[in-house]
Amino acid sequence: MLWMIGLTAATTLLVLFLLARRNEQAVKRDWRLMLSPKGQLLYRSLEDKVLAEKELADVAWDGAFSVRQLGSMDEALRLLEVGYKVIERFSPNMLRLLASMAVFSRMVAAMAPVAPLRPRDFRLAQLASMAQLNRLLHHFLVSSAERFRLRLYILGQSFGLATRALLRSTERLLGGQSPAEREWEQVSAIRHDFGTLTDESLQSLRALLASLAAQDRERVLGNLDDD
Repeated sequence: MLWMIGLTAATTLLVLFLLARRNEQAVKRDWRLMLSPKGQLLYRSLEDKVLAEKELADVAWDGAFSVRQLGSMDEALRLLEVGYKVIERFSPNMLRLLASMAVFSRMVAAMAPVAPLRPRDFRLAQLASMAQLNRLLHHFLVSSAERFRLRLYILGQSFGLATRALLRSTERLLGGQSPAEREWEQVSAIRHDFGTLTDESLQSLRALLASLAAQDRERVLGNLDDD
């Protein structure tokens, strides 16, 4: 009896997975991620702000790795701490942006399809696992809006994990509490993953703005039909 229940549950999940994949491919063929002029301006403005803030951390990290190679460890650690302080401000700002996107996604009648995160794009094992979870759950959700909000949730959790990992590595290096080489490699991996998370967040923003633009176009077309 139990094996029959298990088989039925597994079959149901498989059917849901296949249906979701088929529906997702059909929806993707119908979408063109075109932004309105206003949406394009908003996207560029937010993109410039996000990338400029992230660039401050990159400058600090570039300096830290460079002077470390030259043997100036004190200066390297100072710049490393500067980079963490920038991320300490940057990460909450990204979480607020993701939260706002989730709210606006509930106002969209039809959400543009988004791809799940890819584990191979991340170097931290924790973030790769989060991306794998996103891929798994993505195909069992029915609507594009649910998949979009799942993506935002995973990105938000990943920003938190990356920030905490950076804090631990920075504190260990400043305190000389563990092998330095291993921690510097960890910082390099975290830096890479912050770049991936930022890019994926901006892709999500573009999908949201495209959805809003498509909704406006549909409204205009509907008004023309009524006339």
